[in-house]
Amino acid sequence: MENPRLREKAAWALSSARGVAIEYDLARYRAKVRAIRAIDHSARSDAELAEIGRALRASIVAGRGVDDALVDVYALAAEACRRFLGLVPFETQLIAGIVMHQGKLAQVQTGEGKTLAAVFPACLNAMSGAGVHVMTANDYLARRDARWMQPVYKAMGLSVASVQAGMDHKERAAAYAADVTYLTAREAGFDYLRDGLCMQPGDVVQRGHAMALVDEADFILVDEARIPLVIAGAAGDAGADARRADEVARGLCPGTHYESDREGRRVSILLPGHRRIEEELGVTGIHEEPGASWFARVHAALHARVLLRRDIDYVVRDGRVLPVDELTGRIADRRQWPWGIQAALEAREGLAVRPEGRVYGSITTQHFMALYGKVAAMTATAVPSAEELAELYGCVTVIVPTVLPSRRADEPDVVLATREEKNRAVVQEIGRAHATGRPVLVGTASVRESEELAHALRDRGIACEVLNAKNDEREAELIAGAGRTGAVTISTNMAGRGVDIRIGDDPAVLALGGLLVIGTNRHDSRRIDDQLRGRAGRQGEPGSSRFFISLEDPLFERYGVRDFLPRECPLSDRRVLREIDRAQSIIEAKNHSIRRTLRTYSLLVELDRRRLRALRDAALCDGVLPPEIETACPGPGARPALVAAFLSLLDSFWSDHLQLVEEVQEGIGLERFAGRDPGLEYIHRVGDAFDRGWQEVREKLIEACRRFPQDPDALRAVSLGVSRPSSTWTYQVDDQLPVRFTLGGLAGPTAGLASFVAGPVMALGALFRAVAAAARRWKGHRAQGQDPGGLSPPAGE
Repeated sequence: MENPRLREKAAWALSSARGVAIEYDLARYRAKVRAIRAIDHSARSDAELAEIGRALRASIVAGRGVDDALVDVYALAAEACRRFLGLVPFETQLIAGIVMHQGKLAQVQTGEGKTLAAVFPACLNAMSGAGVHVMTANDYLARRDARWMQPVYKAMGLSVASVQAGMDHKERAAAYAADVTYLTAREAGFDYLRDGLCMQPGDVVQRGHAMALVDEADFILVDEARIPLVIAGAAGDAGADARRADEVARGLCPGTHYESDREGRRVSILLPGHRRIEEELGVTGIHEEPGASWFARVHAALHARVLLRRDIDYVVRDGRVLPVDELTGRIADRRQWPWGIQAALEAREGLAVRPEGRVYGSITTQHFMALYGKVAAMTATAVPSAEELAELYGCVTVIVPTVLPSRRADEPDVVLATREEKNRAVVQEIGRAHATGRPVLVGTASVRESEELAHALRDRGIACEVLNAKNDEREAELIAGAGRTGAVTISTNMAGRGVDIRIGDDPAVLALGGLLVIGTNRHDSRRIDDQLRGRAGRQGEPGSSRFFISLEDPLFERYGVRDFLPRECPLSDRRVLREIDRAQSIIEAKNHSIRRTLRTYSLLVELDRRRLRALRDAALCDGVLPPEIETACPGPGARPALVAAFLSLLDSFWSDHLQLVEEVQEGIGLERFAGRDPGLEYIHRVGDAFDRGWQEVREKLIEACRRFPQDPDALRAVSLGVSRPSSTWTYQVDDQLPVRFTLGGLAGPTAGLASFVAGPVMALGALFRAVAAAARRWKGHRAQGQDPGGLSPPAGE
């Protein structure tokens, strides 16, 4: 049967290509709002409201379309908001709710009440009984919003819960059983991966993927879309090897033995470095076993030493290395780096090296979101990514106006030559505002910078609060006080999205000009800068923002922005600011190209993953096996053992395959030097390996079934040697696949911003050829009657 969601996405992709990814006309939404407001429930009792809610839900379950019920459900929810929260929904909030129910993206400015707007489509779609996932930027917001909106859901006869990092299996299952579940996209994705390793149906915590309603959509669906979610289990002690590799890496010299690219994304070992490693470790043939494993360990140690910085990329707490999320500034809880980098960092810091991980599953946010029947979204900063959001998720962006005109003043950037000058200027600006009692929020780029600034302020006698990955447990407390008279709050990106700094209750703060937001760095994306600005001037309140930047900031150093600046004019010249804006635009274009490249290559593995997951779910939940294995089953008594063996072998095969994919990626760029297309070589190697591995799984099971009548332990013996994780952990990895494919593996660093745009674009031809080759591989199997285990290509191939 044709998937209507795929048809809808294709239509929106075509609309996007025609330039209609953004919608401004709200006339038809306003007509719906008038119909909603025409229904008055204010005179009804609480019991009567509850009865109306039960009747509406019963009618939807009985077959009444949710579209037909929209006006009635939204009118009831609006009364529940007024009665139990003391909030009367604005017209703009109802419009946003209608937009999201239609599977679109509502651009709603910060402070305009996105949290309340999301309740309306969540209530309507949850009444079908399928469950709605409301995805937020972090655990704090998921917990806060679920508790805050609970009275409305209760009045509508719906249950609500939140998923939090650290929850046990029972708690997670209960949260997903609720009608509406608030959580992060990461937690949802990680739980999906964990469910993919369950051996009993009762261990699965998720109950389907009917609708995802995504807050901070540009962050979750764009910025995080290129970062794969990974689940791993312990694979053995690597402490001694990691420490030895760290010693070798410490002795390598930059420029002689290795070089790193300007933007800090990768480090490459040069030929003299290869020789040095061989000498130090006493191995020959660095690209052959056992040299290959040592080379990988030294490369990981070098990555840890050259590219990762303490109190910027990670913090050390309680004897552990904890990653800091680059985009949020928060600790990436219960996550660690893959491919030996975590062990390398622990060795570098002189800590106990924990067991390394074997990857058991991986999925990107984009591919995970494709599981949902309906995806709706909202954010304050969608327009710069509207085309990409329409292309990937079928979400047209609808611009929802503010209730009141904005009174925030965004002042021009202050550009200084050195970081030291910038820091002095920031301290002086904070001091001037603090002397008047005006509250100040300062957004910094790292834990280290936030603490250095706090130290400088305290030396001047200015009291301040610091919100970063080291004290994130105080987030709610610190945010609640950030708008008070005289408050100075220094934060990493943790305060850039979703937080609501209230000042309207204090007339003195309003008279002083409202909240002053200071940014100490420009980010790769203008959207992140705009989110920080949006903490001030909410709901028509006064406020202002200003960025202080220096030519020594990471943005300038990583991407060579200084090379673009006109040297003959002072830093205060508007031409300098224009060039900085232009550089950000180029970097955003580069990141878009990287995401497109990653999507293409990840799709190749994703097609195989979907097929195996479908087979696994059918076996786990329904006991259904692929036809040739089903035919070989010796009888009903063997079925439980056969299903268990099938699940174990499938998981082991997929884990081995993911490891092979990583190894192929590491060296595939070198194929360019042999005159071969890296993309096509990647397809052939990975595709052939998958076919061989899947064939081996079937042969083992069929052979065990053949021996089962004489040897009842034959099926159990098949999976005895298969390692399964006794415990698992999750992490994310910023996969740099396009660097491997387009820049040639061990080549030198890139030169300037232009190469970031040109490289991925030039590789698109190879990418499309690679996709075509993958599709032909699956078609070839089907044409030859070799469809692997009943796996058929997706519709449209």
